[in-house]
Amino acid sequence: MSDRQSPNVAVLIDTENVSAGYADRLFDQIASIGCATVRRGYGDFTGLWSAAWAKAFERHAITPRQQFSAGRGKNSADIALVIDAMDLLNQGAIGAICLVSGDSDFTPLALRIREQGVPLYGYGNAKSPERLRNACKKFTYLENMGFRSQPLPWRSSLTSPRPLQEAASLLRRAIAHAAIRDGWALIGEVELQLVRMGPDFDPRGYGVDSLLELVRRTRKFDVDLRDDTGPRLRLKRKASKQSGSADN
Repeated sequence: MSDRQSPNVAVLIDTENVSAGYADRLFDQIASIGCATVRRGYGDFTGLWSAAWAKAFERHAITPRQQFSAGRGKNSADIALVIDAMDLLNQGAIGAICLVSGDSDFTPLALRIREQGVPLYGYGNAKSPERLRNACKKFTYLENMGFRSQPLPWRSSLTSPRPLQEAASLLRRAIAHAAIRDGWALIGEVELQLVRMGPDFDPRGYGVDSLLELVRRTRKFDVDLRDDTGPRLRLKRKASKQSGSADN
């Protein structure tokens, strides 16, 4: 993506609910969205636990937004993040927002960002509420991104791959929507449709690294490898005869 096409992105991190061990791969992925001109981390950094985030702040030029804890059950950091997000929306200089948290308290904010027409990319754990996930243009499970430090207790929730039967059902629907001619659909269009159907769709949740590998694992679809348009997909047909370029 060229600089002219790349939007300015605001990255807002709820450090009290996300481990610093994800920071490197998080910013690697955000780079594909646009230029992260705003990078802020929210929390009370007076505790010993904040040492890891201090290193991440330095490495990725993240601005810490210190919020002293007002007591047990208080969410001062969450409120500060919401205020900043609304200010950024009103300023109109941000083309996309990355919300790094799975906290259900941010669901109203996510819905408001979507209503404003600003693309929202969410990053959270497996326990992130469905309503929050579906308010995002794309939601990524942090567990699928890999971890470079001590794992959190809830990380084990995504260690078992989702069933391929589920993937086949989703792919069948996505291909039906994206098909152009003779049941064939470009893999890029299929991927876009899958994300529209479920913002948290990710091939890594099924134990593979790419959509093409997932398609092949299901053994339910024909794959036509083309140099001009990229791979095409369609539901396998009985007695289907593929050309020499097809990969069954």
